[in-house]
Amino acid sequence: MNVRHSRFARLVALTVVVSMPLLGMAGVASAKVKAAPNCTKHPHRAACKAGGGGTTGGGSGGATPLITVKVDPNPLVETGASEIHAVIQVETNPSFAGDMVNIDSSQLQASCHTLTFENLQNWSDTTNPNVQSNRIDAVLDNDGNATVVVDGFDCAPGTSVVEADLEVAPFYTALTTLVASPPVPTAEGVTGYPMIGTSSQEVETGDTSTSGDSNVYAVFYVETNPVYAEQLVEIGSSQLEGRCLRGWRWEPGNQTGVGVGLGSGDINGVGVNTGPRASTILDDDGNAVFVFKGTSCAAGPSQVIADVLAGTHQTYVTTFTVLPPAPTI
Repeated sequence: MNVRHSRFARLVALTVVVSMPLLGMAGVASAKVKAAPNCTKHPHRAACKAGGGGTTGGGSGGATPLITVKVDPNPLVETGASEIHAVIQVETNPSFAGDMVNIDSSQLQASCHTLTFENLQNWSDTTNPNVQSNRIDAVLDNDGNATVVVDGFDCAPGTSVVEADLEVAPFYTALTTLVASPPVPTAEGVTGYPMIGTSSQEVETGDTSTSGDSNVYAVFYVETNPVYAEQLVEIGSSQLEGRCLRGWRWEPGNQTGVGVGLGSGDINGVGVNTGPRASTILDDDGNAVFVFKGTSCAAGPSQVIADVLAGTHQTYVTTFTVLPPAPTI
């Protein structure tokens, strides 16, 4: 019996000794399975991709992304003949200053009869902006930022992925989803976009010959009672116009109306608008939209005023704040 027990004890001890390395190996294998992928080398892996405003080029574990894209307003309500007007902001690490980023949306392109992107880069200005169909190449400024305006006409409502792609190594990609709702009556007022938190404000972009000159891009949605459908609405801002030292322009939406602008190309007549203001026709839901572009703009807050030229002549006021160029991520 003692001999048997001795042999059994030796067998158990040998089994334990052999099992310990195997357990260690199993632990290492488990750790490898759980490890996050290297998103820098493999940006297109599913685990590296992110949704609204995210990036496929950043790391894991909640690290600051290296590129983001944002659309404002989002969600938005289409106006006029199912129009979409919004501001797209791309933010990257300042180390990518001077690089090109491509901005497009194949889904939005398929949803709209026509789709254009605009900016004030590469020696263009408010008189002759850089306009490209379906996609646009933008130059990142010294803070790693670029902003463009997107205009869509006769667009089907729904969701569309908007993509921003760094066109040089390491070829980072950022995605966000734009939600467009069909035209409907909305709460009265005037609201400026982009927004930071709950305030209408934007970090201006451009500080080189190719990236622009302290440019401002904004979209203002005017919403009033549907009883004023098909009536005129005007918009203006002497403060915002006066800030943009080389030129500014108001562009009406709803496929009709009158745009106004001063300065830019020949720099003549820069200053506050003293003539008729920009105007357009309110749609059947009492809504309208205006796009503002300015160059060489001083930072600070500005009151923007919209007036309905019918009925009791409703007036709506909002404050839009221009922030100086700065790194944002």
